[in-house]
Amino acid sequence: MADHPLVGAWELSADIGDGDTSCVSQVVFTDEGPYIDVDCDGIVVIGGWEPTGDTTATMSFTSYSPDGGAYTIRAAAEVAPDGQSFTAPFTFELIDPATGEGSGQYGPGTATGTRTVVEAPGTPEGSVLDLFGQFDATPEATPAP
Repeated sequence: MADHPLVGAWELSADIGDGDTSCVSQVVFTDEGPYIDVDCDGIVVIGGWEPTGDTTATMSFTSYSPDGGAYTIRAAAEVAPDGQSFTAPFTFELIDPATGEGSGQYGPGTATGTRTVVEAPGTPEGSVLDLFGQFDATPEATPAP
């Protein structure tokens, strides 16, 4: 699995059919099969994946929400020839955490991933203190009498 092009870190967006892809997740496909996903709300899910071909794979995970709900995502990914992106149609199933019973699979939605690129640090524009100092509270102007 270590040589599969899906191994690595990705930025992932998903469209459930409404065109909204604003909630970007950061995901990792490890070389031993675990899948780790941190979504835009900070929810972390862990699942699994396995190759189905040289550039294809299936994956699934179940996410449990603080309010007691759960859902399972199942996807089939295909990595682009350049190895820098992938697409993955997926299904969505609501799960009753108490019984494990599901609603049946709905979809498909479409997930797209863009490989996370490693970049060396550049020339600083200023210090870190300069950066965060820009956000310090400033006294509000007092209206003239």
